[in-house]
Amino acid sequence: MTHEKTEGVTTRNTTLLELRALIPSTAPGSMDSFSLPLATWEAWAPGRSTRQEWRASPPEALDPAGATADIGFVDPMLRRRLGPVARAALNVAHRCLGERTGVPMVFASRHGELARTLTMLKDLAAGEEVSPATFSLSVHNASAGVFSIARQDTAPATAISAGDETLGMALIEALARLSPEQPQILLVYADAAVPERYTQDIASAETPHALALLLDIRSPSRLHVATQRPSTVPSDHMMGLSLLNVLAGHSPRETWTGERGTWQWTLADA
Repeated sequence: MTHEKTEGVTTRNTTLLELRALIPSTAPGSMDSFSLPLATWEAWAPGRSTRQEWRASPPEALDPAGATADIGFVDPMLRRRLGPVARAALNVAHRCLGERTGVPMVFASRHGELARTLTMLKDLAAGEEVSPATFSLSVHNASAGVFSIARQDTAPATAISAGDETLGMALIEALARLSPEQPQILLVYADAAVPERYTQDIASAETPHALALLLDIRSPSRLHVATQRPSTVPSDHMMGLSLLNVLAGHSPRETWTGERGTWQWTLADA
């Protein structure tokens, strides 16, 4: 585990193995479960920026083409430099938090700004110097740092990447940090399709989207999460879209399978 400090916000980069250690080992066919107190949520995808739009049609109907996420609260000089994943993450984080400050955050993305990283690699291969600005916004905790700067909020943040199960691992990280002394956590997940060079390495179809969950131990609403070893072939869609089917009311229960595990979501009042 490593800690980094970016413009006043401390971020903790957590490994997949550290998060996996929080889930008890299960026998094939059995499931471990936990519940998260969900206060509110926000989501974004091209053409969808409100919960009403998400409830109107299921995530399977998403059109990956469209405008990037609106982040008018960010200074224009910085806003112009942000990539699509960061813009999506900041959009849902800002809308979900509203006027709240000081809420610890978990930022998660499987790929992060991979297109920006690829640009730097091409520059290096061509013998060119890497732009410091490009590098600073390519690191995995960049979204957390920019969010802190834009809102003048130095709440601690964790940056997570854990393959196709990134969102699930972020949920576990958020659960581990909730306590009476820390009753609220903001979870922010955002991803977009990888550059064409890497598509052969990704098994599922990828659609740009972002999701923010505000967890509060005082909330009566519960997101129930169950996990087990995978017993079927991996799902052909992203984990976030499976969870959004439940949050938006299109399905009472959703099951998603990745390379390492099967995840199941249900939403209920306590």
